[in-house]
Amino acid sequence: MQHTHYTIGVITNLDGQSMQDLGKIASSYDIVFEKILCNNIPLTGFAESDFVKKVCSYDIVYYRTGLRDTILDELSYILKKKNVLLINGSGTHRSLHKKIQQALLADRFGIAHPKSLTSDTFDYQAIAAELGTTFVIKPDVGSKGLGVRLISSQAELDAIKAKKRRVKYIYQELITGWSEYRVYTVGPRGIASYKKAPGDNDFRANLHAGGSMSPTEPAKVPSLLAFGGYVAECFDADIAGVDILEKDGEHMLLELNFQPGWESLDEVAGTDFSKETIRYIQNRAHEHHKD
Repeated sequence: MQHTHYTIGVITNLDGQSMQDLGKIASSYDIVFEKILCNNIPLTGFAESDFVKKVCSYDIVYYRTGLRDTILDELSYILKKKNVLLINGSGTHRSLHKKIQQALLADRFGIAHPKSLTSDTFDYQAIAAELGTTFVIKPDVGSKGLGVRLISSQAELDAIKAKKRRVKYIYQELITGWSEYRVYTVGPRGIASYKKAPGDNDFRANLHAGGSMSPTEPAKVPSLLAFGGYVAECFDADIAGVDILEKDGEHMLLELNFQPGWESLDEVAGTDFSKETIRYIQNRAHEHHKD
């Protein structure tokens, strides 16, 4: 008989609506769904620490937030040795949340994306020669549009350089005239999408930067979901939000968000993403424990 009464431990420092909805769906499936706190993690004796013992006590571990890359890598190694299924951990591609890594992967798999480069010179003329007189600068690690700026002069680059604190940056060409969408994926499947629009006097369409969301045009949904699913499959992402530019049926990857929240998604897209997420985790667990 197939085991179905799984226990899921969620490593996160969040307790928003997405997590609450997941807990409710898990309970309806008779699945234990518990939050694992990750404060004061010892490095000496890490493998035998109370934190790791707690994590290893679950059938499935779902990583959302709270750990440094190196700790997550080591935890992934331990869980693999103990045959504990890890969702959204260190998969095929390490540092998947980093924008430079994503640009390299997009290039590897032939996925269209804005022309990008990285540089430590802060030389406007050299970068503009590659990307155009107005381009975008983003910190390699970041979310919610924080630190994303338009650059049109050396003075603007110098202002960023003056505040630099061991941060790597990625520079990208500015794409205009395309519409922006977010596609939510589980495994290799696009599940839901919405259209994004920038706020007043801001080129960023991030909701936390004043952007807005609206239903995706029905005719565009199938191709957007397919493209988002393909990106997630290439990147080996379990649960992701894929930001996509679209124009005349063509698609371009902006970035993949490795640990997305989905507040308000179901209302706009007419879906139940929490249910799709729990079903995906459950199916992965069935496959993992089938022997």
